[in-house]
Amino acid sequence: MKLTKLVINDFGPYRGRNEFQLSTSQESPIILFGGSNGAGKTTLFRGIQICLHGRSALGRRVSESDYKEHIRGKLHEYSDHSADEASIRLEFEYAYMGEVDHYSVERSWRDRGKSIVENLEVRRNGKLPSDLDKDQWEDFLKELIPPGVSQLFFFDGEKVQELATAIEDDESFEDSLFSLLGLDLVDRLDADLSIYRSRKLDESGLEGLNDEIKELRKEKEELENRRQELKDEKEDKEGRLAELETEIDSKEADIAQEGGAYADKREELKERRAELNAKIENVEEDIREIATDAYPFALAPDLCKSVVNRLKEESEKQETAAARERLDSELDEALNGEVFSDLDVPDDQAEEIKTRLQSEIKNRFQVDDEDTQLLHQFSESQRREMYGVVDQALNEVPENLGSKSSELESMVRELQDIESQLGRAPEEEDISPLIEELNELIEEKESLKSDLEDIEEELSTLETRTSRLGNQIDNKLDRKEDEETISERADLASDVQDVLSEYREDLAKEKLRNLEDALTERYLALSNKSDFYEGIEVDEEELNIQVKTKHGNHKPQSELSAGERQIFATALLWALAEISGRPLPFIVDTPLGRLDKAHRENLVENFFPEAAHQVLVFSTDTEIDDEYYDQLNDDVTQSYHLDYNQQEGYTSVSRGYFWSSPDQAEEIDLEGVPQ
Repeated sequence: MKLTKLVINDFGPYRGRNEFQLSTSQESPIILFGGSNGAGKTTLFRGIQICLHGRSALGRRVSESDYKEHIRGKLHEYSDHSADEASIRLEFEYAYMGEVDHYSVERSWRDRGKSIVENLEVRRNGKLPSDLDKDQWEDFLKELIPPGVSQLFFFDGEKVQELATAIEDDESFEDSLFSLLGLDLVDRLDADLSIYRSRKLDESGLEGLNDEIKELRKEKEELENRRQELKDEKEDKEGRLAELETEIDSKEADIAQEGGAYADKREELKERRAELNAKIENVEEDIREIATDAYPFALAPDLCKSVVNRLKEESEKQETAAARERLDSELDEALNGEVFSDLDVPDDQAEEIKTRLQSEIKNRFQVDDEDTQLLHQFSESQRREMYGVVDQALNEVPENLGSKSSELESMVRELQDIESQLGRAPEEEDISPLIEELNELIEEKESLKSDLEDIEEELSTLETRTSRLGNQIDNKLDRKEDEETISERADLASDVQDVLSEYREDLAKEKLRNLEDALTERYLALSNKSDFYEGIEVDEEELNIQVKTKHGNHKPQSELSAGERQIFATALLWALAEISGRPLPFIVDTPLGRLDKAHRENLVENFFPEAAHQVLVFSTDTEIDDEYYDQLNDDVTQSYHLDYNQQEGYTSVSRGYFWSSPDQAEEIDLEGVPQ
């Protein structure tokens, strides 16, 4: 991997767009960044890591919200506002399988008030990678440049000091060393497997589940036994019920043969007979009344009709005679009065008219003398009564008498039938034993039917409970099967842990052997006692690292002086980076603090030009001073001076270093930044 360009925009003290050309040559692998404290060296150093790894660059324990707050704090502050957008773009070359690809990674942020929105864009050879989805870019960068490995290549004075402190403390040094060797990943995987195995074992709980299944099966077996008992009892009772029905049929046949059917109706027949006798008596009384009233007239209908005709004829004659008598009287009174007084009619003519009128009336109301004699001297009301009696005798009496006679005949016949049935009914004392036996059978049958209904109800309840228990057992068996699988997974995790332990032990030994050789070479190149020390020895079992002198003595790394430990830590990072097999550039921030002049000279002479194919050094003017700058001059491709303008509140970037004269300094192109 070789960095070619860094573009930082409104991030930290960098205002607007700031572009750094990072290309180096094999002969001149160093790019030097010079700046006083607070000028933005560490911002660039961290910015490269953040561009590549986002939140992971700040450590595994940093939360997303803390990361976003960190980014919000890095948005450049103008005089009257803070930038609402910022970005860092890193361009580099990466060789794989002999082919070199050109990558561009840009991470940008937008402040939306309540949240910071981050966007990542990866381009390969100027195009978006067609073989990767956007959500795979983050993992792709981690695979390309693993964060754990990058910490070997990107380190600052703080990290060196941290490692130097760990060297003094043997216990923490072991953890730090394993972490740098990459063995902490194995330890973390082992810890994760332990947690996984513990959780699976907690989830299983097979022993308690087996007890629950055993208890449910026992309860189900008891219910099934009870069900079988009830089924046997039901079968017995159904058999007895069938026998009873046969016995009842036989007993009813016996009773029928003995006249039992009539015996059952004896009392009913007696009641009906009494009822019929009473009705017959009433009907007979009605017939007697009819016979004593107009019935005799009904026996001589022709005579009745003749009497009625005669009465009507006599009535008409009486009316005619009465009318003529009345008319004669009225005519005499009228003619003898003033009828002719005001007429000019002679008396003789008037007498003649009167005679003729009287004659005419007499002729018109003539009554036969023989018939004038009335046979019956009835009044008009008596004749009407006679008419009614005759009409009743000729019409109502025959109809009523016929109806009553029919009713009487029907009741007499029914009465005769009842008397016949009563004659066939056996006596109660003869048939009662059979009836009692039949009743006992029926009573036993009803009792059996009631018992069978109770048995059916209990069987239904037991069936429901048995089915429910079956479902519970099935569910627990399914759960047991799952948990047995979980237990198997826990056992498998344990096996993996065993293999992982062996792998870690072998890997640690191999890495420590490699480390011993690399660390010897790197430490002797940086130490000011290289003529006294012979090399580094690493005890693979105890993990003790000692410096061996040429006299054969051993000096534990914890007994090194503070400056020696810092050099030892730098050599250790260098050696670890070398054995990692990753051709990454070294990026070193503030590297010479706490070092004496001899060690500084060793770093300048032996580390910076040789550490990697590309080395970015961030330094103050007290670390890489004019003497060291001259010493490095042939190895430096280009240098940048970072100058923080306290009045304007931003860092200006120019080519050159602290002591380059203003006319030699060439300010780089800064878009949007006042020059």
